[in-house]
Amino acid sequence: MWRVRLLLLFFSFASAEEDSRTVILEQGGVRGEKYWNGDFYEFYGVPYASVPKGRDRFQGPLPVIPWNGIIDAKKNNIVCYQTYYTEDENDEFILSGEEECLTINLLVPKIATETNLVPVVVYIHSGAFAGGNGNMAKFHYLARHDVIAVSFNYRLGALGFACLGNKEIPGNAAMKDQVAALKWINKNIKKFGGDPKKVTLAGFSVGAAMAELLTLSKLTEGLIDKLILESGSALSPFAINRDPLSTALNIAISLGYNNTGKLEDLTEFYLNASAEALSTKSLNFFLPNSTFGFAPCIENVYKGIEPFLTESPTDIINKGSNHKVSVLTGFANMEGISRLIQFDKWSESMNEKFSDFLPADLIFADKKLKNSVSKEIKHHYFNNEDVTHDNIQSYVDYFSDSMFKYSILKSAKLHAATSNRPVFLYEFSYIGNLNMKYHYMDRIKGASHRDQTAYILDFFGWTNRYGDLDTRDRMTMMWTDFVKYEDPTAYESALINFKWHPYTNDKQIYLQIDKKPTLRKGLFADGYNFWNKVYEMYYWNPTPPKK
Repeated sequence: MWRVRLLLLFFSFASAEEDSRTVILEQGGVRGEKYWNGDFYEFYGVPYASVPKGRDRFQGPLPVIPWNGIIDAKKNNIVCYQTYYTEDENDEFILSGEEECLTINLLVPKIATETNLVPVVVYIHSGAFAGGNGNMAKFHYLARHDVIAVSFNYRLGALGFACLGNKEIPGNAAMKDQVAALKWINKNIKKFGGDPKKVTLAGFSVGAAMAELLTLSKLTEGLIDKLILESGSALSPFAINRDPLSTALNIAISLGYNNTGKLEDLTEFYLNASAEALSTKSLNFFLPNSTFGFAPCIENVYKGIEPFLTESPTDIINKGSNHKVSVLTGFANMEGISRLIQFDKWSESMNEKFSDFLPADLIFADKKLKNSVSKEIKHHYFNNEDVTHDNIQSYVDYFSDSMFKYSILKSAKLHAATSNRPVFLYEFSYIGNLNMKYHYMDRIKGASHRDQTAYILDFFGWTNRYGDLDTRDRMTMMWTDFVKYEDPTAYESALINFKWHPYTNDKQIYLQIDKKPTLRKGLFADGYNFWNKVYEMYYWNPTPPKK
């Protein structure tokens, strides 16, 4: 009888291990539950750092506050302070979030152990630098390919990106949160069964811009092995705030600040403003100059403060000072669809003053020159005609090219020129049920901004179309094979019966991702040449705020 009891006890312990996994960290223990329909464990809301308070609120994060015992890692609703966007300008602001929000989420395959390490992919969420969270999508379709999938929160809006260039508000608090998350991963991921030497950093939209920026910082040396960029780049017009003082001042004035013209007064206003008030005014999804207001900045150097970024991205890459990582990058074929929500309003403004819609990373000696260049650009896209419903496709093309395509391809070219590690380039043109719904769908057909990510991550969408399911399986296989092998088509299968060759500036090969993937050459060649001439003459190379 005792043998039967021992056998039952053994199976009881084995079953408990199957249902959950406990990992003991330096700060305390965490328990993750097995996903009901997959061979991986879910860990949500694990603290990786703590938020500084008081007059240090805009500084880099502090170490994790330890806890006693083992906590159940189930908190998947933690978000940093933010305001939700609605299409109705008359709606009240919907404020959500909490101050102590620096948590990380991990999906850990059963096969991952300290004696069987698996590669790791870390996604940085989007949200125009002012919204979103690490759980705005589910990562199950990646975890099922035997990689550890990681996401996390970082401070948002003014609390994460205000940059006055002084010691009190030096800038890039959110980017320093992200560095802390990567350092936490490097230190702890082995205990979950992840290989700290095989960490791929990924991002979509502004998340992609920040992911690439992280490979340009000296603070992340040795923390990143590969890079996946979806619809964004460190060279995007929105990636770096070129005039962060004006952004901070305008937000402060909107909150009742009496502009004295003194930096110390503006600093005190920010140090004393409520988190709720700053978050309410931080969300700017639709600015005509292809930015979102708050964004990372170039920092001044102060004793006792570790800067995240002190030079412009182009200078760092051109000098070859960026981390040498493998890169998988690309965009959707009609990124500008994401601006159609503003068409009725913006088309009238573009006809009145097109120069207001030039990308923010261009600078001109005077208004006359700016107007002259904007006239040439408008002629290129609209043949000097008014922007109307008759040429709405040109409107989409303009924002696709100026806000996304040029900068993303420029980044790919620079990586290919300055590194001996492979670069893989794609254009996503597949249209399915997981694509974003948008205005004017009756006349515009294409893949919008970040649509490709909906087939890699799960934004709580649903489809039963075979084409959608094949596209999801194909893309998650390619993405995770890149994470594992530095080769997105390492193995042939029924869905992957082609070889995706790296992009070089000589051959310029890219993968057209549609119902049937096709290898092509010369992506966006004419558009790139047009914009490159503009940028060679008028590029605004960002610098730190004046002290």
